[in-house]
Amino acid sequence: MNILRFIEQFPTEQSYRNDFKEKREKEDVYCKKCKSKDHYWSSSKEQWQCKNCKFRTTLRSGTIMEHSNLPFR
Repeated sequence: MNILRFIEQFPTEQSYRNDFKEKREKEDVYCKKCKSKDHYWSSSKEQWQCKNCKFRTTLRSGTIMEHSNLPFR
């Protein structure tokens, strides 16, 4: 995909975040604390929360972007 196609497909930061979230969910989100795969999405915080131990996992957690302050897009 070239840069022009990318910008067409993801015109806003939120559109890319939504796509990134869908891709993460397809690969399963694991809790770092208890290793559970049982989560729910908290849209107000934009994080998954573990149903077992209540630990929160961000969109970037466990990815190459984990400690980045750059925007997703």
